[in-house]
Order: sequence, then structure tokens, then C-alpha cells
Amino acid sequence: MTAGVIEEEKLRYASHSSLSTFRECQQRWHYKHVRGLRKIEGDDAAVERDFGSWWHMLKAADAIERGRAHGSLQWVPEKLTSVDGGPTLEVDMDAPLAALVMELAWRWWGQQSAAVHDLWTERIGEDLPERLGTLFTRWNACWAEQIKNERPLAVEMRWERRLPPVPQPESGLVDPKAMLVGYIDEIYKDVRRGLVVARDAKVSKALSAASSADDMMDSQLQLYAWGAAPIVAEWGVGPIRATQYDRARMVKPRTPVVTASGGLSKSVTDYDLATYLEWADGPDGGGVPWGEDGKFFSSGPRKGQPKYGLYQAEEKVIEALSTPKALSVWFQRSGPTPLNAHIIKAHLRAAVDTSLDMGRVYGRAEIEGFAPRNLTGGNCKWCDYAELCRSEMFGGAGGDFDPADFKLEAKKFNGR
Repeated sequence: MTAGVIEEEKLRYASHSSLSTFRECQQRWHYKHVRGLRKIEGDDAAVERDFGSWWHMLKAADAIERGRAHGSLQWVPEKLTSVDGGPTLEVDMDAPLAALVMELAWRWWGQQSAAVHDLWTERIGEDLPERLGTLFTRWNACWAEQIKNERPLAVEMRWERRLPPVPQPESGLVDPKAMLVGYIDEIYKDVRRGLVVARDAKVSKALSAASSADDMMDSQLQLYAWGAAPIVAEWGVGPIRATQYDRARMVKPRTPVVTASGGLSKSVTDYDLATYLEWADGPDGGGVPWGEDGKFFSSGPRKGQPKYGLYQAEEKVIEALSTPKALSVWFQRSGPTPLNAHIIKAHLRAAVDTSLDMGRVYGRAEIEGFAPRNLTGGNCKWCDYAELCRSEMFGGAGGDFDPADFKLEAKKFNGR
């Protein structure tokens, strides 16, 4: 979200992303959120990002359908978006939205090059439509019992709320004159617990156990719940009282391997229960053949040849893959975590202070053409804007530099 200025109201608009970038480096913030530049990513780097966009689109379509079936929806977007420059879907409340998203995914996939197809297979193990459909099916199976108690209220909901005045050491109560904006993937009512919950969906190549740092980073959703509170209050369903992260692993599970002696190979273990059961069923439904060259003979062992047989699903393996720890490798849900006034206050204070600084820097940058730089190895070494930043620092911000020469482009607006 561009941190621009609305002249008639004298309010700056900022998002959590722009505030976070500003804290990292003000010049990076200027490039990204004022000048609207972003890195031109190669096809390989775009795989995970694009899969995440399609996953969010499919999840949103599913939530709308579930909310429609329960008659619980209070807010839906006009359209659902996929990847930057990709297909969009108008939200028709009578249409099979999830199926239509899958159709769009197949169509988009068919338009991609063979090189792009190979990259997807290399990075996540499968084509987009197959991986998207399988992951969605298994996500539904994993959370089926919880989904029964969910009543979607809002999907991809945009909110905005003015940041409150806060006391400053020397100037008393100061109004930051800023509007914070954001999106919540889903707000739902948990009818079993009687809770209204704000949920954020995430998908990544690997899921790890939560750490203290993760808890603090995830707590931004509590700030989003504060931002959406006035809108939700008008629905008469009760206030948002908790937050939840819904995480899924995007990569295709590996295929188990049977050893020459008929056991399950310990060198290949990164698979889930569904994959194991499908594989153990075998090509003909009776198990996985093992023996010399994987052949199975109907008669007894032949002289001078190794033993042979059919590997079938083992109960101990099924039990191991059914544990919460094993399931959490592929799907995770936090909480629901009750709203915490202290957490919200901490985020609000940080947002107000950063917004005040942002206003001063924005004004100076309009005059000088650049913002202060935070020149550290950690910041600059991995910054997408490092080359352009160096050129403008040596040659001046008014230089005639083409962003494309630095592998940068103007960000395309995707509706969110």
C-alpha cells in the first residue's frame, strides 16, 4: 500500500508492510511504497509466490461457498485475484466458485512455457493444478471436524482504521494523522466455542515448530483484528475475540520406497499418511511388489534368486503418520489465540511512532528525492534495491536511471 497523502483529509495511508519496511530502511521504503518499485523475479523465484496466490484464491472461494451454504456471510469482495497479471474471478454468489478457480488454474497453467512447467516440478514436485487440487483435498480432510463448526462471516476483507493520538515525551498528545489499512483472509464464527475469529492463511515449502520470534511476528494479526473491529461490530455477531493462523505445506510429499528385502526404506521419509496409503495399495490394489528388479513371481522362489513378495501397509507406520506431530509437518493451525490488549497496544504504539516518523521523512523525500539510508551489511547485502540505491547515492537521486537496468519494475496493482 503506497504511503501517499490525501490532501482533503491530511491523512497518510499506511499498511503493516509499509511500516515494517520503513523500520528496516527508510530508503527501501521510499523505493517500495512511495515510488512503487519491486524486483523483477525470475520464473524460479516466482513459483512459491504464485502458488501462494492461487492457494489464497482457492481458499477464499471455498470460504465464500461455505458461508453461502450456512447463510452466515456479512462481507465478500467483488472479485478474487490470482497472480499478478493473472486471471480474476467475479464473485457470483450462485456460482461454484472453487471449481471455477480450478478451471482458471488449468487455463493459466496451459499458457505457461515448458521451462516454467519444469521449474514448478523441480521446486514443488508437481504441476500447479494437480498440487493445488491435491493440497486442497487433503486440507479439507485434515480439518473436516473443525470446519463443521465454522461459519464464515467475511472473506478477503479490507479494513481501515485511523491510528489514535498518543502522548509524546515533550509535546503531549500527538495525532499521527494516519489511516492504517489491511486485509484479513477470513473472519469466521466458531459455533462450538462461541468465538468470532480472524484467520490468516499461509502456505510455504516447509512448516516448523513455532518459536518465540514466530509468536511475536504472528501477533500482527491481533492488530488486524483491532483494525476490523468497528466493521465487525455492525454485524451483530459479537466482537472478534481470537486470531488464528492456518498453514499448509505446498510441496508434493515424496513417494515411499520398498527395499530389496521387502522393508520400508528409511532413506525416504518425507511423505504423509495419504501418500503412504495410496502407494502401499500398489499398482493393482494388492500391495507393492518387491524382489529382483521389482518383479513378483506367482510361484515359489527360484533357485539362486532373492526373495520376493508384496509390501502392504503396516499398522505401525499408519499410526506414526497419524500422530499430531506427523500431521503438523503438512498442516498447522494455531489457537484460536485470544485477543490480548497488551499485544495490541504494543503494535499500536509502534505503528503510531513509525507513522509520525514516516510523515517527516515523506515530506523531506518529496523535496530531496531520497530518504535516509540504513547502511548495514544485513540490510544492504540482500536488498532488492541495493544496486539502484548505490547508483543514486553516488550519482544523485535526480539522475536519469532506468529501473529496468537494475532488474526493477513498477508494481502492478492486483486488487489487494
